[in-house]
Amino acid sequence: MKEKNLDRRVVRTRRALQDALIQLILEQGYDNVTIEEITEKANLGRTTFYLHFSDKEDLLLHAIDTICDDFIEEHKTFLNKIDQKEKINQGKLPANFQHGILYHIFTHAREHANLYKVMLRGEGGAKVSRRFALIIQDETLRRLQSEQVQHLKVPDEIFSVFFSGNLMTFITWWLENDQPYSIEEMVKYFQQIFLFGALDTLQISPSSREIIS
Repeated sequence: MKEKNLDRRVVRTRRALQDALIQLILEQGYDNVTIEEITEKANLGRTTFYLHFSDKEDLLLHAIDTICDDFIEEHKTFLNKIDQKEKINQGKLPANFQHGILYHIFTHAREHANLYKVMLRGEGGAKVSRRFALIIQDETLRRLQSEQVQHLKVPDEIFSVFFSGNLMTFITWWLENDQPYSIEEMVKYFQQIFLFGALDTLQISPSSREIIS
């Protein structure tokens, strides 16, 4: 159930537990965090914790689902405000709007940097990192289908796996290195490498391509 459909007190309690867990993971690592430490930091009791979550993994997965649901809802609102394709083609949008979903993803990562760091580091094990990757892959597939992209040279799922993996690596490096480049620059660099490929990015001439193949 999405948090917006829950009682405000429930939402506040879950957010307090979530924030406590994320902070503790960043300080001492997922494996070292205990339920007692989470509840103490959130100023809540163990009984309250178990009313909402079965264990700390359940809490972390809930945090990931919540942040991803928030992003998807925010992006739908973003797209509903503009006819993106038409206005971009006419050059009527500010530069940041022209980046579309990539700009929004990097902005969301910056606003929720601590949780993104935990997700992208793989804290909590394979299930946690896989959950985030699958959400990106599913959203990529949905967008491919909604845009009715045809004649892909690879299967849809291969494209979505490659896209999500590269994007996660890009965001991880950016956050872990204290965001050394602006969002606009990161979007530009990702688009250059992902859309145009390594050969174009490296400016390798056709006659030199056999050397690295």
